[in-house]
Amino acid sequence: MDDRQQLIDVSERLAAAIARRDAATIRGMLAKGFVHRTPGGDATGVDAFLGGILQIPGDILFVKVDQLTVDLSGDSAIVTGIQQAQLKIDGAVVIDRHGFIDWFVREGDEWRLRLAVDIPPA
Repeated sequence: MDDRQQLIDVSERLAAAIARRDAATIRGMLAKGFVHRTPGGDATGVDAFLGGILQIPGDILFVKVDQLTVDLSGDSAIVTGIQQAQLKIDGAVVIDRHGFIDWFVREGDEWRLRLAVDIPPA
């Protein structure tokens, strides 16, 4: 599998782990020094990022990523796309759809997420 396909695979596995609220798996996919950002917001580290996932309200029906693009440069890569989640909160189905920018770095033989930026809907 080439680097581009590996990065797409990692992005899809990350979305699936978020849907399961699988903090241990997600933690294993993060690079040393991981940072999560929102435009105009504060930077948060691993624990706050995982805590936010664990506190997503309601039942997560699915999380998927679409329209993925991969830009490679040596041992780092930028993956951009659209993340869509469907949640059930108090009996109502809610759809969350937003863009993201993820910076991956190669650690050993694996691609790990070093920076995640959520782009709120316009």
